[in-house]
Amino acid sequence: MTLAEEGSTAVLSAHIGRDGARLSVELALTAYEAHRRQAGLVQLPLTFPKRGDGLVDTGSEVSVISDEAAEALELETVRTVPVVTIHGEEPGEVCVVQVTLGPDQRPRPRPVEVHAIRRPLRAVQLLIGRDILRHGYLTWNGPDAAATLRFPAPVG
Repeated sequence: MTLAEEGSTAVLSAHIGRDGARLSVELALTAYEAHRRQAGLVQLPLTFPKRGDGLVDTGSEVSVISDEAAEALELETVRTVPVVTIHGEEPGEVCVVQVTLGPDQRPRPRPVEVHAIRRPLRAVQLLIGRDILRHGYLTWNGPDAAATLRFPAPVG
C-alpha cells in the first residue's frame, strides 16, 4: 500500500490479491469512549489502538471488526442486529470504533467513526464496508490488479 497527497486528499493504493485489496488499518476507541474511560465514567480500561490488515469488501453495507480486535479494545456492544450470512440470518453485535486507513502514511486519512459488526475473522482485523468507503472514492482496476482509495485528509 502506498499513500500520496493530492491537495487535501489522501490517496491510498493497494494491490488486489487473491482475496481482494488489503490495507493497513488502525482501530481505536472513539474520542467519546476514551473520555468516558479516562474520566472513570465506566469501569473499563483506556486501551491502545490496534493495528492490522483490513480487506476492502464492496459487497458489505457495514464494516465488520474481528472478535480479536473488539476484545483487545474492550469494545462494548451498543445493540444487536440481524446479520445475513451465507449460513442464513444470525444475530450480530454492533460496537462503535474509530477506523484510520493507512495509519503509518503521511498525511493520514481522516479517521472515520463506524458502527461495526463484531464477527470472527481469520486473516484480517477489519472488513472495510461501504460505511467507510462512502467517505471517499474507490477505483478498482482489475486488469492491473490495483485499487486506489481517495479520502479527505485532515487540514494542518
